[in-house]
Amino acid sequence: MESKKHINFIAYLAIVVFSLAAIQTSYAAEPVDYKGKKFWVGFLQSEVGPDPFELSLHITSKVRTTVKIRLDAAKIDSREETTWEQSYIITPGTVTMVVIPEEYTFKAKNGKTTHKGLYVEANDDVMVVAKNSSGTSSDATVVIPLKSLGSEYFIMQYHVLHKKYPGQYLVVATEDSTEIEVTNNYKSFEGKPANAPYTVKLNKGDIHLVQAKKDLTGSVVKEKNGKKIAVFCGTTCTYVPKYCQSCDHLYEQIPAIDSWGYEFAVIPFDNRDKYVVRIMAKQDNTYIDVDGERYTIEKAGKYIELELKEEVYYVRSTRPVMVAKYTIGTRCDKRRGDPSMVMVRPLLGVEGHTELPVMVTENISDYYITVVLKTDDVDKIKVNGKGLSDYRVVPYKSEYAYAHIEVRSGNNKIECDCKYNFTSYGFGWYESYAY
Repeated sequence: MESKKHINFIAYLAIVVFSLAAIQTSYAAEPVDYKGKKFWVGFLQSEVGPDPFELSLHITSKVRTTVKIRLDAAKIDSREETTWEQSYIITPGTVTMVVIPEEYTFKAKNGKTTHKGLYVEANDDVMVVAKNSSGTSSDATVVIPLKSLGSEYFIMQYHVLHKKYPGQYLVVATEDSTEIEVTNNYKSFEGKPANAPYTVKLNKGDIHLVQAKKDLTGSVVKEKNGKKIAVFCGTTCTYVPKYCQSCDHLYEQIPAIDSWGYEFAVIPFDNRDKYVVRIMAKQDNTYIDVDGERYTIEKAGKYIELELKEEVYYVRSTRPVMVAKYTIGTRCDKRRGDPSMVMVRPLLGVEGHTELPVMVTENISDYYITVVLKTDDVDKIKVNGKGLSDYRVVPYKSEYAYAHIEVRSGNNKIECDCKYNFTSYGFGWYESYAY
């Protein structure tokens, strides 16, 4: 009898501990602010076959402002130039698209350091989206401003098809004398062994690229002295899920571990039957509930992968986690769109006014924004000046609601005197993007 009481007390204590962990969702991490004045950008390898590639930035602002884009010390053999800088006027209600000339874009070999980090500086707050594309293989990411970067990251990617289409990530230094310690979970192309830390010294604007024939998810990158670095992850071309034979590029800037969260609403993409989610633990022995179903991740940097049907899921964890969401290939659900990757933000991190650039791409015809907010706030939000005509509550957590809105290409505006999250994405035959 005493033994049974002891077990019941332990079970009760575990529930209390889990509940207390869930309560701290709003206080455990500083949410990423996607509007800012200073940004660092790096582009991954995206060339697939003979198709030309295009790297571009898409910039919006609530106010008229000036933006400078600079590439320092970019020595071009035919021109003997040492810097490249362009200035642009950003007009409210429009998207300024900047195509980066090929000779100035990042094309370093694996393991090599290249001084081709793009620096973006604005007089006022702007939002920057980077797009990396090659033919019908493309993806996009919101660029995290300097103020929201951190010094330690776990890598998030997806399944690697073939060494010709490697898993990859890059690190951009934001200061001189940056020392990054890298621990990869697989041997890299440059010959660095798995699970053996090595150090790379970088100066401001330097890029360090890592590629491997295996999925590098769970690898660790940290700056030894706490300096801020930017990390971009993805694969050259992959299937999602790994058995679905529709290959596309993945490209996403990931949050530092101090920006991870405890509570998420995982919303399906509009007009898609399935999607894939990965949830990664920051610490050992992390417990995760997905609509009440318990999962356990025993080691930091490990993850669970879920192939989900067109349903909404509420996720909460006992310790901080990072959540990535993936669109699936056309051949698996016969819908427009191919693989893309986007980070799911913890609830809730965006507030006020957001100008969203929607990618203009030849092969993409359907554009969407999905918003998540508290159910009590649905009457406050407007997208392109209109309230939500249709919304649904999150089934397992009716405190939150979401809506899919079909939008136009170009600039789109979200306004709310409340907190919310958003995802912007587009689909076409054999092409997609999400950020």
